[in-house]
Amino acid sequence: MKRYIWISFALSLLMACKPNTNSHGHDHGGHAHGPDTHAAHGEEDHSTMSLTLYNENTELFVEFPKLMLDHVSKFTTHLTNLKTYKPYTEGSVKVILMVEGKGYANTVNAPSRNGIFTPALMPKKAGSATLVFEVNSKYGKEKFVAKNIPVYKDHTEADNAAVQESGTDNEISFLKEQAWKIDFATAEVKNSNFQNIIKTTGTLQPAVNMEKQVVAKTSGVVHFSSTDIVAGKTIRKNAPLFTISGKELAGSNLSTQYTEAKLKLEKTEAEFERAKSLREDKIVTEKAFLEAKSAYENAKVQFNSINKNFTANGLSILSPVNGFVCNIYVNEGQYVEKGSVLAKVDQGSKLMLKADVYQKHLQELTHIKSANFKLPYRDKVFSTEELNGRIIAYGKDIHEEDYTTPLYFELDLTPELYAGSFVEVYLKSENAKNVLHIEKSAILEDQGLKYVFVQTGGESFEKRFIKIGADNGREVEILNGLNEGDRVVTQGAYFVKLASLAGSLPAHSHEH
Repeated sequence: MKRYIWISFALSLLMACKPNTNSHGHDHGGHAHGPDTHAAHGEEDHSTMSLTLYNENTELFVEFPKLMLDHVSKFTTHLTNLKTYKPYTEGSVKVILMVEGKGYANTVNAPSRNGIFTPALMPKKAGSATLVFEVNSKYGKEKFVAKNIPVYKDHTEADNAAVQESGTDNEISFLKEQAWKIDFATAEVKNSNFQNIIKTTGTLQPAVNMEKQVVAKTSGVVHFSSTDIVAGKTIRKNAPLFTISGKELAGSNLSTQYTEAKLKLEKTEAEFERAKSLREDKIVTEKAFLEAKSAYENAKVQFNSINKNFTANGLSILSPVNGFVCNIYVNEGQYVEKGSVLAKVDQGSKLMLKADVYQKHLQELTHIKSANFKLPYRDKVFSTEELNGRIIAYGKDIHEEDYTTPLYFELDLTPELYAGSFVEVYLKSENAKNVLHIEKSAILEDQGLKYVFVQTGGESFEKRFIKIGADNGREVEILNGLNEGDRVVTQGAYFVKLASLAGSLPAHSHEH
């Protein structure tokens, strides 16, 4: 129910932002201008032109009345940074109009509101013109050029001129002010290398040598060093994890062994010192001296092995590495034998991706160099290349239970990834072909049909049905429906869909 309430609310906002079809005013933050707004400034109500120009980093969308001799035209210029899809909040815009060698220019040194600059010009010569926009901002100096822009002699010539309609019944209006307030982005459809993809499944596993077992150095009763020794706890090397005590046990236990080893060390040390002094006087043979020395050194090794990490409470068991506790196999007060595994500590710097490759793809294994993968419950796609991944090995036989062979990548571990996770895997072959492709996030679905929103102008979009091919998790091959150079919505497409439900775009003859 909440979902439908939210959609209704969003639709009401979109309807509120629609252009006013009665007055042909374009509402930009409450500044809707009707047909007579600029009459006092030499501007007259006549149809509007618009241009959308791009460079690698910026989109410039400008609307202005058709240019006429001795009439002021205001250039409502929208500047959007394509890296963030947010408006320019500072800078200057200079508009230059070149008509048959005559130049006219005007500069504004700040936006009238975020993202919108409004320089104005009054042409003094009719003909075919070139419009140049020079932008100077924190992003650097940029230049946009539009050619073959008509400048008419008078209103009659402008009205009689063939008008190219900028909108169709299928176009959707989505204003810059709407796009700037949400996570929104567009991208150009490209025809470039797209690697062959093998889609499969896999698991994330601990990398080889990354997990270290913590074992009991003696038999006894286990006591936890603190109450927070649990799976997931970050631990430093040589930090105490457990203590093994033999106090509660009858007979031979750790305390008894410690006492016996200490007494033996003291006895053999005294005998060794005595043999050493007698040897100098040649009272004992060399053989007897060496036997005393060997007995002392053996007793010393035995005592040190027990004495190391030994406290009044028992033998401390320390973490062998920096990392985190990933498994604990014992309980407080449990009796363990010497050599028993008490816990497992992961160093947490590497992870392994195991992909299950079906036998029909075995011939392609040698061509696979990298992979994308994603967790089933998240949209984010990870790349082995971005995680410094490398292929370790692939299987040489087929598993009978599922007719697959494993392919292993070693990766850098990130906090978002956990060993044991099931993943969807897109294996990428070094073999590639030139095809049209777009980001997968651009694609929506309607009753099983795939479609995208194509930007046809600065604030106008068109719903376009497509047919897709290979999918690498991030990008999708386009078989039909798009052309190279088309610009599609890659983020925020759902909001454009809501705008499409609010109605189609009216004739684009409004002023800001």
